[in-house]
Amino acid sequence: MRTMPEILAAKRDGHELTSQDFQYICENIDTIPREQLGAFLMACQINGLSVSETTELTQSMLDAGEIMRREKGRVDKHSTGGVGDKMSIVLAPALRAAGATVPMLAGRGLAHTGGTIDKLESIPGFNTGLSLDEMSSNPCFISRQTDDIAPADRILYSIRDITATVPQIGLITASIISKKAAEGLEKLVLDVKYGNAAFMKREEDALALAKSMVATGNGLGMKVTAQVTEMNNPIGRMFGNSHEIVECIQCLKGKGPKDTMELILSQADALGYDIRPVIADGSALEEFRNMCIRQGVSPTDINKIIENAWSVLPRGEVQTLLYSDESGYIQSIHALTIGEILCKLGAGRTGENPNIDHGIGAELLVGIGNEISRGEPWIRFDCNSNLDDKTLTELSKSLIVTRDKVTDSSRILHTIQD
Repeated sequence: MRTMPEILAAKRDGHELTSQDFQYICENIDTIPREQLGAFLMACQINGLSVSETTELTQSMLDAGEIMRREKGRVDKHSTGGVGDKMSIVLAPALRAAGATVPMLAGRGLAHTGGTIDKLESIPGFNTGLSLDEMSSNPCFISRQTDDIAPADRILYSIRDITATVPQIGLITASIISKKAAEGLEKLVLDVKYGNAAFMKREEDALALAKSMVATGNGLGMKVTAQVTEMNNPIGRMFGNSHEIVECIQCLKGKGPKDTMELILSQADALGYDIRPVIADGSALEEFRNMCIRQGVSPTDINKIIENAWSVLPRGEVQTLLYSDESGYIQSIHALTIGEILCKLGAGRTGENPNIDHGIGAELLVGIGNEISRGEPWIRFDCNSNLDDKTLTELSKSLIVTRDKVTDSSRILHTIQD
């Protein structure tokens, strides 16, 4: 077996690494100097990872941690993140109501993209830190990654974040697929976004990542489907942590926005489950209630939230409406601008402030293709103070209105299965 300097020299010079090389790195992740791990990641960034290298790295990351037993009917989804991306919170209980087992490991927000864990923590008492034993006995949960699951990923990701190696497709693939394979899944659906508010700005990069994750996941014994979706415009009408919980409940009641429901239903279909009947008869909403109670929410609180979410969930007390400067049809709404401003206002983490305010958010009052008149409100922000003039100016530029009628199209651009 090669030493770490020998592994680094090989990758530096453009040679393929072996399964033994990756095993050495993942099994000794706690003792290898961070300088060497950073050099390894940078060599991967510069010289790339082949399909076989990506698969071997993923397998080694998976083998270095705990793995749940694979079972038929055990399914999950993963999204690469966006503005208004709340589908997991609806999909998990709906899939459970349709008969699936859903062991969903999720993350916190990153930059302008909201995190499923942050959203759920706006619900009083919701425990997002389940132990591996609690996960193993739970038919449907949404929780953070434990230290036991893919521990090499946790360390490598923290170093990728400070070494400019986050975008490397093989490293992204290994990070995501190792965690999902550890859940013991039969099937996995991936939502790979591209656009101004996605980490993948170009369609070709999103397609390359989708194909990489599908190939690697299938190679590990899962049945994986990837959907490449548009992330130029925000998803749904609600953005922010509490706000998106409110919209999730609307979706579970069958009253969700068209674009949000399209993604939720298509993801369930890709996993082989028709969730339309369980949303229609209320059993999906009941499974959401049960999941919340299993994860620490009091029955009284979740009942109140389902009946009138704002009676329990935090909400910014200062409301600010923005008005359209012209009449016409909504052509686009710049999702990145809205996400970045919400993050700066406190709905997401910044370098200056690692904490978040779950009550800060926004509600979109119009949709793509809607007609709007000059002076008509198009978005409302719920904050703790008035928005300053600079922020208002930035936001006003994010609404694009045209004189021509606009057709709202599907967000799903490609579907990849092999």
